Amino acid sequence: MAMRRRHFMRATAAAAGVLGWPALNARAQSGPVRIGVMLPMSGIGAEAGAAWLAGAKVATEQWNAKGGVLKRPIELVVRDDKFTSAGAVAAARELAGSGVNLLIGGSQSPMALATAPILPELKAMMVAPCPTVMSLTHENFSRNFFRLSWNAYIAFAGIGNMLTERFAEVKSWSCIVPDSENGRDMARFFTLGVQRAAAKAGREVNVLPPVFASLNKADYRVEINSLMNASSQGLFVGLTAAPCISLLQQGRSVGMDRKFKVIGDAGTELMIAKAMQKSTPANLWSISYWVPGTEAGKRNPLSAPLYDGYVKLTGDRNPPSIVQSSHRCALGLFHAIQKAGDTQTDAVIAALEGLTFDTAVGSYHVRKEDHQGLGTAYIAKVGARDADPGYGIVDAMAYNEADVAEPPSAGKAIAL
Repeated sequence: MAMRRRHFMRATAAAAGVLGWPALNARAQSGPVRIGVMLPMSGIGAEAGAAWLAGAKVATEQWNAKGGVLKRPIELVVRDDKFTSAGAVAAARELAGSGVNLLIGGSQSPMALATAPILPELKAMMVAPCPTVMSLTHENFSRNFFRLSWNAYIAFAGIGNMLTERFAEVKSWSCIVPDSENGRDMARFFTLGVQRAAAKAGREVNVLPPVFASLNKADYRVEINSLMNASSQGLFVGLTAAPCISLLQQGRSVGMDRKFKVIGDAGTELMIAKAMQKSTPANLWSISYWVPGTEAGKRNPLSAPLYDGYVKLTGDRNPPSIVQSSHRCALGLFHAIQKAGDTQTDAVIAALEGLTFDTAVGSYHVRKEDHQGLGTAYIAKVGARDADPGYGIVDAMAYNEADVAEPPSAGKAIAL
């Protein structure tokens, strides 16, 4: 065995001498560009994970149809993060161990908080489609992490502001949010948005102390009882995906949808309408990444190709807006690789800093200082409608994220 090994090593060395290491390296560089994708493929986040994966797949198919990136095909290497911090860390380590250094992951705040600190150790970088917790681009800033999504300040101050402006009859709001750093950010910034809009209009609007809830439970009767006993007329739901749907379905049985004149949602939007159909709350407004089919959505030339690609891939004609968030992450990575002319981690990081590129909702810019992405966001009314399949987006309001974003302060907590 030892003789065989020595013979193999001599043969390998001889081959290297004949071909030269540059030739061997060129051969390696001619293979596919491998992008690691870490998303919830199982558990309570599986439906959202499927939507995120679809967005990344459509972007990959679009670029591969044009010759890929750096004249190489793009290959997605998918791992299940199981919608948990531990699962995300395990997936990142496995991908990095197999030589995949460019990642799309950290789809939600707990997974992003767990993986961002280990990226330098793994010699990897990551773009994240949906985490909102502020510390990721402030006190816990990592050069290897990019948030290509709104943060809690942009999203929740934004929806608080816009719903307060639109629904002047609502004098008091309740909030139910995750019992986490992210949930506290949600409540804090929603309250800030409400207060700013109320002050501008010369009105008094109250936001009650938040109701905190776990994302890993099926029964929300205790939390629903607290909300039903509150004096508020408006409700903001910070739970997302399956927990949000469970809350609204259980609340409907005791009239929660009738108690509140308007319900704001942190981004689950069409998943709620798909699950609840005709029983979707009548005045449900969601933060939304993308509103295809609406007049606002038709203004952007990349919107229709994303929609058509999604329908072709899935057969579903009502994509949740998070499809656009992962599509944007993939586009950002591809543009950065092309700009860098390389797939090395440091080169792609440098190329992505300050990058501006086109997306399905228009131009998107990545701040160099803190790696926060800024583009267009929507507040969309979702619910039942007569057109097939019986639900969809029925109205939308757009806003420019740069107009409401906080100043960058990488390495420091947000100061308002």
